[in-house]
Amino acid sequence: MTDPTPEPSPEAEGQNASQIPPSVDQREIFKAISGIDLNTIDADIESAFGSRMAELDKMLEGLDELVDKIESNIQNLDQPKPESPQ
Repeated sequence: MTDPTPEPSPEAEGQNASQIPPSVDQREIFKAISGIDLNTIDADIESAFGSRMAELDKMLEGLDELVDKIESNIQNLDQPKPESPQ
């Protein structure tokens, strides 16, 4: 059996090549379809990330202070107590 589909001629391929739309930015397509601006989303994510990092920095500072306090208490316990005269 032979394949009934004819091979496209090189001339037809040249004509079809001119019908290919120019490349379009995917972000612009998404924005047009959904109405959502990805730049706004990116800015919101950056803002949330920044605020979370600030909270984390504060927690780490508090943790450092707690570690210093615990180390100080341990050093105080390790020091021999002066003997009191009886």
